[in-house]
Amino acid sequence: MRILTKILIIVAVIVSIGILIIADISDRNIYYSIHTPKEEFETFQFKPIDEKIKAYKENFGNPKWKFPREKVEKVILYENKLFISRLTSIKLEEYEINKVIEILNDPNNFDWSETTWSLKEAEYILRFFNSENKKIGEIWLCLNDCGMTKSLPFSPNMKFGGLNEQGKKRIMEILKIIKKST
Repeated sequence: MRILTKILIIVAVIVSIGILIIADISDRNIYYSIHTPKEEFETFQFKPIDEKIKAYKENFGNPKWKFPREKVEKVILYENKLFISRLTSIKLEEYEINKVIEILNDPNNFDWSETTWSLKEAEYILRFFNSENKKIGEIWLCLNDCGMTKSLPFSPNMKFGGLNEQGKKRIMEILKIIKKST
């Protein structure tokens, strides 16, 4: 009976660890289909590159497409690391929130370059919440290796997601301030 009890405990521990790993990985990545609204799809998707760029430029600063499209009440910064991302999360102050949103909605901080990268390469995840504590936006930042961003919802202000040197520097400066304030 003791052997059976030990086996059951070991199996329970292994299953629990597996569930924790799966939950953590799925919390930090996208493992589901994302619905693209019809208007966004028709305005920006499946066009030749020159028409796509023109559509993006025509919509720079358009309030309809600004990130994250709702009034932000709270932003939380997560390091994209297994298990510790939630433990090391940082809630941003109001001036930090405004600065981050300003940087993300300024097309001058982004290039038209596009690279292939994976969300698991991102060093940071920023989650944006409204006054009802509902997640209204999320952005993954890959700064050191590729200078890329992935945002939900999409915004043409971020072009194809590639930060230029100015944008990368501005994001890194605000992240340094955020981390220092904790």
